[in-house]
Amino acid sequence: MIKIHRYKKIAAVLLGASALFFNFGTQNSQQAIAHEIHSKMPVRVVVLTAFEIGEDQGDKAGEFQAWANILPEKIAFPAAPRNLRYDPKTGVLAINTGMGTGQAATSVMALGHDDRFDLSHAYWLVAAIAGVNPNATSIGSAAWIGNVVDSDFGYMLDSREIPSDWPTGWVPWDRERPYQSPRPDNTHNVFLLNKGLQNWAYQQTAQIKLADNPTLQKIRSGYPAYKAALQPPEIVKGDEATGQVFWHGVLANSHIEKWVSYWTDGSGRFVMTGMEDSGIARAISVLAKEGRADSNRVMMLRTAANYTIQPAGENAAASLAHEGSELSGMQSALDAAFLVGNKVVSEISTHWNRYRDHIPAS
Repeated sequence: MIKIHRYKKIAAVLLGASALFFNFGTQNSQQAIAHEIHSKMPVRVVVLTAFEIGEDQGDKAGEFQAWANILPEKIAFPAAPRNLRYDPKTGVLAINTGMGTGQAATSVMALGHDDRFDLSHAYWLVAAIAGVNPNATSIGSAAWIGNVVDSDFGYMLDSREIPSDWPTGWVPWDRERPYQSPRPDNTHNVFLLNKGLQNWAYQQTAQIKLADNPTLQKIRSGYPAYKAALQPPEIVKGDEATGQVFWHGVLANSHIEKWVSYWTDGSGRFVMTGMEDSGIARAISVLAKEGRADSNRVMMLRTAANYTIQPAGENAAASLAHEGSELSGMQSALDAAFLVGNKVVSEISTHWNRYRDHIPAS
């Protein structure tokens, strides 16, 4: 009995020591996790651009340069075409994703899995140039996007081989003819952004006056049959068609208008076309499922660098060949992307206590 009692005492001492060690280890583990989170670079807004022409600063600018000018820190990021830029005072991080849905998606996924950053409350803002539908608004304008519709997702027959009663060779996925009803499931190719946040961003920037100039006026004069295309630059809301193909021309534009309407059950209004945003939206949606991002905090701002169709008196092939080599609205679109985008970025980063845990207009 004495031995048993002694063994019980020894066991109790060992159990107590074990519990003390376990509690100590658990506390250390929790402290390590808290330290790891605290030691990450906090990000309030991620600004996403698609392309840059030369250096980050000091030469002919693309989409990234204006942000690099206000974000002092360079952070190596081999998963994308160039280094990230960051300002620890404002918590704003800028990434150049590269052009096209594929590059954009992989760059965003890499950023979302980069353990140097705390993206748990980050807002995401695409600030990039685009082609503009002359039936919707004018060159130099800016549009806050509500729906992102993948313009590549489907089947395609060459126009020289389509049936005589088909308006186009593009056919929706899982259908047999263009725009066939009923519409198939659209979860793979339509990304619905937070409309409350879209409206809020629009309200924040609606009073900004975008600059007009003789270059834009001359470009607009080539579209006398399009009332919206003749207006000075403005800030609007609308939807985007996005895909790898840089398409151009009256017939292609007509198809995309129908394509956006088809996939959104008639509610979509095609305003801008870009080449990255379905990839960006898909990547962020995956990161959201992993708890690494919040899809409700995504904003997309596209600004008009060129019309999606040829001017009066010119064919589509000649217009596409001249794009970028003659008159261009690119600089005006670049200026608008930074001017309008930075208004929202500054509002969020400056009043972080207001927006960290509460998405505006949601």
